[in-house]
Amino acid sequence: MKISLQLYSIREVGDLDAQLALARATGFEWVESVTTHGLPAGEFAAKVQSHGLRVSSMHASLALLESDIASVFAACSATGCPLVIMPWLPMGERAADAAAWQAMGTRLARLGERLRAEGLRFAYHNHEFEFLSYGGRTALESLFSGSAPEQVGWEADLGWVCRAGADPWQWLDRFGDRLAAVHAKDIAPAGTTVDEDGWAALGQGVVPWDKLLPHLKSRVELVVFEHDKPRNAEAILRTSRAFLAKHLGG
Repeated sequence: MKISLQLYSIREVGDLDAQLALARATGFEWVESVTTHGLPAGEFAAKVQSHGLRVSSMHASLALLESDIASVFAACSATGCPLVIMPWLPMGERAADAAAWQAMGTRLARLGERLRAEGLRFAYHNHEFEFLSYGGRTALESLFSGSAPEQVGWEADLGWVCRAGADPWQWLDRFGDRLAAVHAKDIAPAGTTVDEDGWAALGQGVVPWDKLLPHLKSRVELVVFEHDKPRNAEAILRTSRAFLAKHLGG
């Protein structure tokens, strides 16, 4: 089991060196990057290694994957990263009906085939909008119907699943064959006054992570902690890393 940190969580901490140093100081050995954070692949890989970290996975935008997939190949080769994740569909790319969502799935499948040819796994990361219904089924279902699991896996952001009002257990069962990684995010309880976009440290929110994590131990090899807007990044990382270790080991 790999316990990783999505570096987006600490984007406001300082420069990349400061972010990587904080990740390591708070107990993480793995990070999930946003490709190479603007650096040449070799320079980024050396910087990660210099902080005693490894890259578990990396997010790469649809635009980058379709315009310069060779740079993603280079980034994965330099860092040893085995998993590429498409993290977000901008508004202009979000479909208006089930058929268009399925067509997006087929479009992603083509990218997945190119990544598979390089020995890499490809996955899609959800937010809440994929749980809107189009023609009697969710956008996520239509999206995945346009590809095979080996072409497009799933990085299940269970925090966003719960924010959408969906049942994480149901969706883990529904698409368990696609599960490549899990984003561990917790939702702040109602009435919370701290402005963190409604998120919380793991174990301090309303998502049942104490039950989900033991269940996930046998189903996935990578769990990635993320918090979109931590006010005290160091405290939240330490608390969340300890919570993950308690329930997953390591």
